[in-house]
Amino acid sequence: MTKKRLLIYDGQCAYCRGFARLARALDFSKKFALLPFESEPAQRLLRAQFGQDFGFAMFLFEEDSISWGREAAQRIIQNLRLPGARLAFWLYPTIVSIVSRLTRHRQRVCGPGCAADGSALSAAPLTEHAKSELSQLLLSL
Repeated sequence: MTKKRLLIYDGQCAYCRGFARLARALDFSKKFALLPFESEPAQRLLRAQFGQDFGFAMFLFEEDSISWGREAAQRIIQNLRLPGARLAFWLYPTIVSIVSRLTRHRQRVCGPGCAADGSALSAAPLTEHAKSELSQLLLSL
């Protein structure tokens, strides 16, 4: 049996909700569980991984790692075996920016790796606390 992955998405963003619905509809082997960023379980899991400073992005929790932003989008598309994973990787920041402007979504989209110099990480190993929290959360979904 394949281990489930958890997608945390912005439940207030039309694009993010649409992407989550598309992922769910195309997830024939039921690899993904989905959870809105604003929910308490999502916030608890993000704090277990990053402490209080985790920024705002789409997050993909896998068995031993977490990715966010365009890296998460690319991994989801690859896991669902959809064409266009490379294109999704490059277009993600542009799409997020356009949708944010169109929907007047003012929250800054920036994952935990954002640095003052503009560089950013996009993946990390899971902490032991986050692994435990993720296991419990996946059992309840």
